[in-house]
Amino acid sequence: MLPALVLAAAGSCFAQTVTVTPTFDTSLTWTDNAGSGGGGGAHDWIFEAAPGITVARESGRLNGNLNARLRNLAYANDSDRNTSFLTLRGAGEFEAVERLLFIDASAGITRSNLSVFTGRSASDELNVGKESETRIWSITPRLEFQLGQQARGTVSYLNRWIDSGSAAGLNDQYLQRLSAQLADPTALGRFGWGLDYVRSNSSWKEEDVSRDRNSEIGRATLFINLSRQLRLRAIAGRESNDFQSRDGDSSSVYGAGVDWNPTERTELAATVEDRIFGRGYDVSLSHRTRRATWFASASRDISSTANTLGQVAFIEQDCFELVTDPDFRPEVTDPIERAGFLAECLEFATLRTNSDFVQRALRAGVSVRGVRNVLSFSVVRTDRRRLSDLLGSPFLGDFTESDRIRTTAATLALDHRLSGLSSLTASLTRSNAEALDAGGSETRRLLASIGVTTRLGPRTQGSLRYRYQRADGRERDFTENAITASLGMRF
Repeated sequence: MLPALVLAAAGSCFAQTVTVTPTFDTSLTWTDNAGSGGGGGAHDWIFEAAPGITVARESGRLNGNLNARLRNLAYANDSDRNTSFLTLRGAGEFEAVERLLFIDASAGITRSNLSVFTGRSASDELNVGKESETRIWSITPRLEFQLGQQARGTVSYLNRWIDSGSAAGLNDQYLQRLSAQLADPTALGRFGWGLDYVRSNSSWKEEDVSRDRNSEIGRATLFINLSRQLRLRAIAGRESNDFQSRDGDSSSVYGAGVDWNPTERTELAATVEDRIFGRGYDVSLSHRTRRATWFASASRDISSTANTLGQVAFIEQDCFELVTDPDFRPEVTDPIERAGFLAECLEFATLRTNSDFVQRALRAGVSVRGVRNVLSFSVVRTDRRRLSDLLGSPFLGDFTESDRIRTTAATLALDHRLSGLSSLTASLTRSNAEALDAGGSETRRLLASIGVTTRLGPRTQGSLRYRYQRADGRERDFTENAITASLGMRF
């Protein structure tokens, strides 16, 4: 539990500012399809008791939060399904040397379906099969420094470990990434400069055979400051990797970018480059009004499951309820950041594979805030093409039938405050995953939920929720109606 270790590293110095909150959550669910793998299942009553603990510190040199729960599920009609397991979500930062050396850590244990073609939806709390458990640990020493009056630099070394159940097939993955940046965008007033270097190594074990891949990219950037609101960038560099060749491939990198901030509420950043895999780009736009937050982004780059799993939130309940819960990342108050978490949460279409792939992603959405309402709409499309592997065939997972997979999801969610103590939440998600090769798999999903949450006391909260989901695919179909009554206590 790396975040817990970071908290303990400064335990005696900062104990007086650490908040420790014991929790106890219970729920009773009736479902007409109790199969945890998303196949057929009989109706059942499921009782859950989950004692837990939340540790948080949000000031001084140590910042972080840790949420751990021991989930215990008992099935009324099929006791063979009874299970107990630990879920964990946490992240922390420790300032080891003031304004110089920082240590970032994160950890997660969850039982979430990673496949876009089979099983329950990723945010389904009945994803409780041991074979779908995924564990991630990350620790990143980070050095921040300043040269001269304005040049600022960062050097970091990411270490991330991933292990999972047999169905996920992501056993013993290890990702290392060395990153270094140094920049002074206004060194000469109108002009500035920047240097960026990233070297990555990913390795995994499959059937007692170790495999690894390496990549390296370095860039130099010329900044052209046309005004305080508008900055242009010219980019040149070199890139190499061994994803598609035993001897490795290398290519020059050329590109351009623009940063435009016409107002304090509008931000546009765009970068386009010629890369080793073709045209790469990263474009993001956000705009805030008094009542609404708009966001859109488009990107194309090399990615992997290890990269994706390190960025998304671990889901143990309905996406919208999780992100709107004030206990989730309480340090994040900016509406754009909250909207970004919601988009990642709703997307959560992580591929189950050890292969690297070129990913093209499009995201757009809006979150409208009223006096008593928050209405959000999000659309996400990802197109992933597997990079050929000449070093042997790793676990292909979702790429088994096709080298190209496209996923699309649209979500409409509403949070309505009924009173000072109660709120109503509703969400509707429609998604589609398809293998684009001839005869490939396709799975269409529909997930709808509506529920009421009320505060029964200063530290007690109850809820009642109905959920409907349907999955139509070539291999097997899945439908479910479920009603869940929950009671949560904080001590």
